[in-house]
Amino acid sequence: MKNQERFAELFTDYLEGELDDAALTELRELLASDESLLKSAADLYQTHHLLGMVVDGTQSRKEKFIRETLSRLPVDTGNFVSQVMADIDQISNDGQVVRHSIKPLSNMTSENSRLEKRKLHRGLITTALIAVLALSAYSFRSNKNTGLAGKVPNPSTEDVTQSEARFAHMAHAKFFGELLPPVNSALAFGRDYVLMSGLVEIEFPEGASAILEGPAVFRVLTDECLALDVGRCSVHAPDGAEGFRIETPVTSVVDRGTRFAISVSETSETEVQVIEGAADVYQKPDRPTGQIGLKQQSQQKFQVRMASNEAQSFTHLGKFSADAVPFNSSVYHRQLPDRVISYQATKDANGRAEMLTSVRLQRGGIIYDIPVEDLIPIEVISFTGHSGHAHVATKGLLPSHRSETSSDYSLITGVINPDGSREPLTSDPVLSESGDPGKSETPGMAIHFKSPVINGPGPDVVFFDLQTFGNPPEGDAFHVSPLKFTEGLKSHTIHAYDLTMESPAALDLQGFQIHMFEEKVKSLEMLETAQCASRFAGMKFRGLAVGIDLSDLGYENGDSVDGLFIQDAMDDVHNVDPVFIGGLPSQLEVQNIKPGKSLR
Repeated sequence: MKNQERFAELFTDYLEGELDDAALTELRELLASDESLLKSAADLYQTHHLLGMVVDGTQSRKEKFIRETLSRLPVDTGNFVSQVMADIDQISNDGQVVRHSIKPLSNMTSENSRLEKRKLHRGLITTALIAVLALSAYSFRSNKNTGLAGKVPNPSTEDVTQSEARFAHMAHAKFFGELLPPVNSALAFGRDYVLMSGLVEIEFPEGASAILEGPAVFRVLTDECLALDVGRCSVHAPDGAEGFRIETPVTSVVDRGTRFAISVSETSETEVQVIEGAADVYQKPDRPTGQIGLKQQSQQKFQVRMASNEAQSFTHLGKFSADAVPFNSSVYHRQLPDRVISYQATKDANGRAEMLTSVRLQRGGIIYDIPVEDLIPIEVISFTGHSGHAHVATKGLLPSHRSETSSDYSLITGVINPDGSREPLTSDPVLSESGDPGKSETPGMAIHFKSPVINGPGPDVVFFDLQTFGNPPEGDAFHVSPLKFTEGLKSHTIHAYDLTMESPAALDLQGFQIHMFEEKVKSLEMLETAQCASRFAGMKFRGLAVGIDLSDLGYENGDSVDGLFIQDAMDDVHNVDPVFIGGLPSQLEVQNIKPGKSLR
């Protein structure tokens, strides 16, 4: 049996925990005799970490083997640190194992395939201890040669060549170990990007675009070629962009004027789904992805031309193979989800924002810039809040009508820290204006739109929240509910904002005053009249934003909504701080606003 085939068999058994001492010795000897297998071991090893799989880190035999393998890797292996980065979502204090499910990459119906995948996925796990060991081993070798103790190079400061490919759009994206790159920023040639979650769209100079879905590891090889090591990618190459190429560990997929989706598993199995047009799939030569040039693709052995509504899976474990799989168009992303993209505001001399002037959002797949004057204002009609909290934010002194701070365009004023509930509402809330002295008001705040909001595609309401560093970076979670529950209506919980603390589009805010209430605020009347102590909010805040889609509450398209009920989700000690809430104009009115470009 060839070394490569035997290595694949032994290393798979090793990751499954089924390797005995004799087989481990054989695997070690294979690695010692064939240097090319070292990188294969490292590549396969790192992909499991990128999917965040964790087990008990007490297996010293694995630890010793990985230490030996890493010690023999060359010191100039480029981005090896990024190749072994792990996303350890949760490890309990007592060392209990937390396993993460793996989303299937296809809807294959073959029972044998399912059994094989289940066995492999069950075995593809490594330890958090070994992940730390791998990073430490590389860091130690690098530091020894450079004299920099414990310092990891910052990719943004490296001398790299920028491509003409651009990050065009992002939605709930998170990259490992770095803040989000600004929209329209260039990608560096050859740099590994590790997208942990969310979606990013990359536009290439000849017109092709690719939407990457996390978790994914990718890099730009040329201005018309993207390498995908693991993850999902949806490609659109319009007329004039033919020849755009996606490199995976086992294939080269060349566009022939099409839309197609690619999924690369942690074992490098590559699935291609052609949605429209055609694509040519070539077997990958046995050499590193970065060494394959555009001129060399003619020398590659042609494998198959795929047409619309066709799907195949390609593997290379010892030998190259291709198998038909069921076609599944749902894996293809034509566009990023509707969301709040950014906003504009007035700024002081230090660049800190105050008054909202416009909101950019995607609605029904089309980007709009909506002036704040076209948003539907709200008024607070009911409120309760805990004692010892700040419940009003202002630019200075309290106004005569405190709740009116929620009706202006300011991002630093409003009625904040409403009460809440762990469980969202399932029935009508009791409001301040109900006039029933026998019922306590429902914890939270109710808002009324100055004119009805008509449910349309995408976000129907924009919601802005004050947030500071140290608080949840995704934003304070909250429930949003109908004021009147009728058949089909329900509450909806927002866990993550469209613009988070990590979003470049979330602006730093000016300083403001907060007004602390010693007593529990039981009603809107008490909010207006109770004594409170004022002080300056000394911490730095940012304005986070999220779109609320009324369809998520069960409203039908075209339904008219007069108001909503907001409750903090009570999932931590931090309460939501709404400083601006505005309804979007109707779809007919939005169509009269000059839109941005339609996506894809």
